[in-house]
Amino acid sequence: MPRQPRARQTRAALIEATEILVAREGEAAVTTSRVAAACGVAVGSVYRYFADRDALLLAAYDDTVARIVAACAAALERLDPTTPVDVAARMMLEHYLTAADAVPAHVGLLRVMRRLRPVEHDQGQAENRIVGDLLGPFLARFAPAIPTPDPHALAFLNALLGTLVDLYLVEDRADIRLRLRDDIEAHMVLALGRILAGAPDEDGN
Repeated sequence: MPRQPRARQTRAALIEATEILVAREGEAAVTTSRVAAACGVAVGSVYRYFADRDALLLAAYDDTVARIVAACAAALERLDPTTPVDVAARMMLEHYLTAADAVPAHVGLLRVMRRLRPVEHDQGQAENRIVGDLLGPFLARFAPAIPTPDPHALAFLNALLGTLVDLYLVEDRADIRLRLRDDIEAHMVLALGRILAGAPDEDGN
């Protein structure tokens, strides 16, 4: 990440231009020359910030996810912390899916990400983003009885939800989406229940 404000602005503009192209014309429309032209910079400027076109597309994907997570976390912050954890979890899912659907380029970038990035790499990135910025704070707020959730359980929950949510987002048919949404909720509540059941009681057992 660049440190100078102007460099950060240029990088952000390149990502935004990429996102707009994906939303309007699809991933195939993204070329470094078109992105550079949209930002009014030379093509060489793109390579100052991104190794190649794929890196630019992946950065745009990561940016959409960061915005979705931030929107979801902000919505949960406004929710009463005494809300039962299963109810709060369903609301978290609702906020996440709504925020993801509201980003026009997200699904196109998601398809690119799944093609370009190994699953283990994405899980590593997502641990910092989803687990650190959303799932961890979620459990701290709505399940404070868990002092330190098992990181392996959180990683599993993240992998489970990430896979199911991605399947939901790339699906176009409304009936299949509805069924997938029910499946996501059921698996999410089950996984959360297992995490809560594994938490120590008041005596530390």
